[in-house]
Amino acid sequence: MSGPTVVIDRLSATLRHDPAEPPPAADRLRGPLGHAVGGALEAALRALVLPPGHWCLARLDLTLGLDLARPDPALARDWSEAVAAAIERTVREGRAAAPGALVHYRHDVELLADAVAGLAAGRRERLWAWRQTGILRPGDPAPDAAPGPVLLAALERRPQHAAAAVLRAAGDCGLAALDRAWGQGGWQCLAALVSGRDAAAEEAAGPAPDPGTRALARALLAGSRLASLVRESRLRPAGPTLAAWAVLVLAETDPASLRRTSARPGLRRLLADGLRTAGGAPAPPGLEQAAQPREVRDTGAAEPADSGGRAPAPADHPEAPPGRDAPPQQPPGAIPPRADASGAGPAPDAPAAADPGARDPAGAPGQDGRPAEEPAAGSAGGAATGWAGLPFLLATAAETGLPDRALDEPALAARPLPWVLHAAARALAPGIAPGDPAALALAGLGPDRAGALLRAAAATPPEQDAVSALAADWARATAARLGDERYADDPFGAVAAVARRPGRITAETGWIEVHLAFADTDLAVRRAGLDLDPGWVGWLGAVVRYRYV
Repeated sequence: MSGPTVVIDRLSATLRHDPAEPPPAADRLRGPLGHAVGGALEAALRALVLPPGHWCLARLDLTLGLDLARPDPALARDWSEAVAAAIERTVREGRAAAPGALVHYRHDVELLADAVAGLAAGRRERLWAWRQTGILRPGDPAPDAAPGPVLLAALERRPQHAAAAVLRAAGDCGLAALDRAWGQGGWQCLAALVSGRDAAAEEAAGPAPDPGTRALARALLAGSRLASLVRESRLRPAGPTLAAWAVLVLAETDPASLRRTSARPGLRRLLADGLRTAGGAPAPPGLEQAAQPREVRDTGAAEPADSGGRAPAPADHPEAPPGRDAPPQQPPGAIPPRADASGAGPAPDAPAAADPGARDPAGAPGQDGRPAEEPAAGSAGGAATGWAGLPFLLATAAETGLPDRALDEPALAARPLPWVLHAAARALAPGIAPGDPAALALAGLGPDRAGALLRAAAATPPEQDAVSALAADWARATAARLGDERYADDPFGAVAAVARRPGRITAETGWIEVHLAFADTDLAVRRAGLDLDPGWVGWLGAVVRYRYV
């Protein structure tokens, strides 16, 4: 693993000598400084061991005693090591010389979201940190004069994180603040950046959406945090802004559909109309049903789909995971039951805990995106699971045909891809709880965004069959990657060997990290390339990282 990247904007030194001694030459520090900048300081900083993330330090004052009789290279080495040690000590202790002078961002999405929220709301106290990390650069528009253009400039440098960062920022500063900063033109530019095309022109005309697309639109709006923010803001923007917001809803809830608009004609129009209704405007005639999020009734059953769509199964229909080790009394190929949202049915499953005796690899302190001296309670380490290896199956997703296979399957037309992935996770890992962080992570979700998915209507028989077939092929692809003859006739055994391991998962909008113990490193998994960082997974809308600690 490479060391941290440390950027020093300015390095200055003042020489104070003993008045009882003859004064040194005026340029006595020129030589040691030259050696330090020429390589000694870089070597010392490269050896730093810091907690993950971006650490921003506004100023570091250091007093160091030097024996000026020593040669310049030795002085440069002592000086550089002292600087590196002072940085590490400041970070570890979480204390800087002045309040707000030390800021920690756990990852790129958190950094970008803080910059977007701060610039939109007119908060400038961390401007130095955003410049230090390269979010803002020389030549960008002035933040005070034009927050909209500088916001877009920052997002254009990290387009894969744009949707997640804006969603997180909107929850911080409010949608109205972003709307004031951007206006209609800014929202359209953002939508084009996220989708790679002109969303408003693309959805201006087209065939009427089919019942499956209408059901999908309801599911996406029900699971969208952005739709909730629109409702809270009471904004009533014009059509082009609504079309841009529809793109952001897709990026939030079903990012794989962003570049497959032909597979879901009319979906963005339905989302835009649903957002218009969420803002308080009446739905267009004929689109009222599609524009409203699906309700969850007191019985726990979701509202039926449109005529021609798939009617949900009864809430108490017995279900079980397809695949290996499914209970014999359950119909084969069934997906496990959902938690009942109303409390009238079965109690929701609690997130699965790690196996007894499992290690608890705690994360680094202060990983909260705020100044390091203000850590968020309970933020380190994520949620425990006994299935921490389940996200490793992302390495064999392409061999299974994902994500296109799920998008092209007619039986799954009314389901978002995260629902399909979550159902497949429960089929691949029999007995896993619906709310287990590993099952949610495989779907690109964290607990805070899983409510609509866990309340979704029960799978119909065609959906169960499609998910079972997908899970079986995914298991076979994983077994083939392992190359172990033991799993030739037992592919679900290969999945269990890969997935059943303790760990902790942190899943946030745009960023998922799986933390495992060094002692649990599996050479077979490593040789198969299953635990290599996937990095940015576009159809999940998130970066996925594995950390052995």
